[in-house]
Amino acid sequence: MYPTFALAFPNCFIFILGCFYLGGDALNGYVNAGHYVLCAHGGCREVAKAVWTYSYWHAISTMAGMLLFFIEASIFVTTGDIVFDFNKRA
Repeated sequence: MYPTFALAFPNCFIFILGCFYLGGDALNGYVNAGHYVLCAHGGCREVAKAVWTYSYWHAISTMAGMLLFFIEASIFVTTGDIVFDFNKRA
């Protein structure tokens, strides 16, 4: 899980920073008649095709990394490799 976390967390952080910088992301945006638009929270911004494509694949990789981390965590909890003791006091 540590290698996945070491890759997924910075990728997610960089994606969020990129969304602020670009004004949105491609998954919330759209393509219409050759116009590539990034959107976030009701605001949209037209960008070049390369920027839209980058945003699209970065969003996909961010979601895939987070999904992989949670799948790994659920497998380790199910197999008993990770145990949570909620009755233990600090």
